Amino acid sequence: MVAYSTIVTGSDGSDSSLHAVRAAASLARVYDARLIIVSAYYEKHGLVIDAKADANALPVINREAAEDILREAHEVSVAEGAKDIELRPINGGPVAVLRTVVEDSAADLVVVGNRGLKTLSGRVFGSIPSEVTRRFDVDVLVVNSDGAASSASGKA
Repeated sequence: MVAYSTIVTGSDGSDSSLHAVRAAASLARVYDARLIIVSAYYEKHGLVIDAKADANALPVINREAAEDILREAHEVSVAEGAKDIELRPINGGPVAVLRTVVEDSAADLVVVGNRGLKTLSGRVFGSIPSEVTRRFDVDVLVVNSDGAASSASGKA
């Protein structure tokens, strides 16, 4: 039987990422697992985008914005019934930050949205979900968040 004890997900505040948080929180409730929600941010002066930034994601610019995003993700997780929730704002690129948290926490599942998988830039430059599935040595759940905005607002 598959059972997860530590689940990691990330949020940038988008509807897509909150859809993934919701799925991760629901799984955390079902498996009585610890849920770690990460918000990666770039604390840089000057240019916002650099060559190593994830091509399909607009960066969260500072720690305060990341903390605001995590508060909203926490509310979503509590509403889904997750009990053991940890919030981590971390400076760095989303994939690198997620990988560090997964390794440091000995997580056994990562939950990400599918944003960027179907885009041209995602195919050419890579996307967060494709990089996570390719580089991580734990189970990865890619949540179809294409309809996240319409389902979040009650439209089908």
